Amino acid sequence: MKKVIEVSNITSIKHNHFAFKDRTKTIESPPFIVKRAPDGSGYHFDKEDLERMSAYERVLAPHDDRDQMTRTEYIQSMKQEFFHQIRSGNMNEVLTKLYNLEEGSLELKWVGPIDPEF
Repeated sequence: MKKVIEVSNITSIKHNHFAFKDRTKTIESPPFIVKRAPDGSGYHFDKEDLERMSAYERVLAPHDDRDQMTRTEYIQSMKQEFFHQIRSGNMNEVLTKLYNLEEGSLELKWVGPIDPEF
């Protein structure tokens, strides 16, 4: 049975920490694992997760201070990339591999603005 998770926003608490949100808060539904920053902020993906994701989708790589982008530019770029990956359906496959799920068991559905301002 396919689990459908609605995503309406993508946030970042710092340059290699990202969270998917539903209409009200950080998504806490499995398979997502909510990690906590020292200040208590919740997020899903950190540098290690991004490194693992980049094996399946090259553009989902963590920021490296040697990159041409500033940290702020990187955050904006990654939010846009996550948005495009969700809308295209590719994020389903990436997360299926990241969390070792049965193929076809997860679907992310973008329910936020069609032209989001992150």
